[in-house]
Amino acid sequence: MKRIVTLFLFAVIGLTARAQLADINAQVEHMAKGNRTIGTVVANIAMADADGHEHQLSEWCGKGSYVLIDFWASWCSPCMRELPNVVGCYEKYHAKGFEIVGISFDNKKDAWLAAVRRLNMPWPQLSDLKGWKSLGAVAFGVSSIPANILVDPQGRIVALDLRGEALGAKLAELYQ
Repeated sequence: MKRIVTLFLFAVIGLTARAQLADINAQVEHMAKGNRTIGTVVANIAMADADGHEHQLSEWCGKGSYVLIDFWASWCSPCMRELPNVVGCYEKYHAKGFEIVGISFDNKKDAWLAAVRRLNMPWPQLSDLKGWKSLGAVAFGVSSIPANILVDPQGRIVALDLRGEALGAKLAELYQ
């Protein structure tokens, strides 16, 4: 009987722990999605650049310019197809104040930097080289790429996941 009670208690404790873990995971997921909500101030995360120097998004966001936080990776075919469009938008609107900060989900530094050079991306690039476990993915609830967040001059999110013509049209609207 004592053995049955002990097994029962272990089962109950295990279920309770699993329920608590599920609740914590749900809370983290909810917070991350909140960091991608239009109208909210963009989360200020810190990540390293290619030289290992740490930068915070607040170095660019909320400083008086529109900023596109662009989530991508060198191994992502849809990203590689979209990035020439992003480069074109940067070239067209950068002189008017438009900024981009790239957050790479790469695991390999050499592949990340080779893609930056090959696609001629002159804007700041950040990565912790943790792939899908990247702080950028976790903090902003990014579960697929390419993805992006457009931040207004005051640091508030104004648009999400603008690609192709939608990105160009939004920037044309903002910089008319």
